[in-house]
Amino acid sequence: MALFSGDGVLWLCLGVSLFFAVRGIATDLRQVVDLTEIKHVEKEDKIISEGTEEALKLDTLLKLSESTSHDLRAAALRIISERSTKGETRDLLLEDLACKDKARQGRALNALHFLVSNRALSRTSVCNRLRDLYTYTALINCLCNFLEEHVDQTTATNSPILPKTRPLGERKALSIMNILLPENVPGALEAGIISRWLCKYPFPCALAQPSRRQDVVILMKTWWSDDAVMSSIFTTLSSHPDGIKQLRKHGLMGSMIEENDHDNDDADSDVWMVDGDDTAGSFRRVSSRRLQEGSLEEQALRRRRREAMVLSDGGRPLGSDDIIQRPIQDD
Repeated sequence: MALFSGDGVLWLCLGVSLFFAVRGIATDLRQVVDLTEIKHVEKEDKIISEGTEEALKLDTLLKLSESTSHDLRAAALRIISERSTKGETRDLLLEDLACKDKARQGRALNALHFLVSNRALSRTSVCNRLRDLYTYTALINCLCNFLEEHVDQTTATNSPILPKTRPLGERKALSIMNILLPENVPGALEAGIISRWLCKYPFPCALAQPSRRQDVVILMKTWWSDDAVMSSIFTTLSSHPDGIKQLRKHGLMGSMIEENDHDNDDADSDVWMVDGDDTAGSFRRVSSRRLQEGSLEEQALRRRRREAMVLSDGGRPLGSDDIIQRPIQDD
């Protein structure tokens, strides 16, 4: 009994406490090791996932794309889009897009429009694979093929920029171009978006008499609501230095001097006449450059105003004495 009294009991308690403390510390250290261990589970899972995606057949993906589960449907659409925009499948899609067979062209247009416009897909990854010269060439070939179909009237809208003969399929091709164009404007210019397509496009203002072909860009800004998609394409092109050069080169945009004339004449009201065959037609008013440039004297006066020089020290109001103009030369 003497062993369990006094100092003996104290030492016994200390020994038991030390035993459990050592076991607890050892257990905690093992947990720390497990938590800090670097594992490669994610990489293995990714490899398995990629292999599974490649093994899925198209029929299976089609069923998954119709699933009620949002995650399954989105995953199936992503796999389909990735397969459709790389390798031989992509080349066949663009080949069908550029061909003149209406059935093949229509299917390619529907597929490409879905790929670039559907929100469930990763638009960035899709567009990155559709921003090369080959893609823009195929799409512009498609748009050029539609030029031959501007025959039958498809709309009754009277507009200087929207032709009444626009084919239905062209609208989808324009939408695709509007989405892809900002991704690579130089590539689209090299493929001929202006030199091969827009310079031949039947804009009503370009076909009118007198022709306002060089005012296409200005009219696109003024009448943009008549053809929002085409106006957006022109906005993208006219925002790029090389686009401006080609628009001016092919006569769809006036020179800088003519644009200044347009700014000076904004106060004057223009009248655009539509359906004016044998009758007076109907008139629509727009604030843009006048249809008639005016007399030769008025043109010369505007030219002299642009060539004037204003000199003033800033200490008093400007007067006629501060304006130096070239002398008027009589012919």
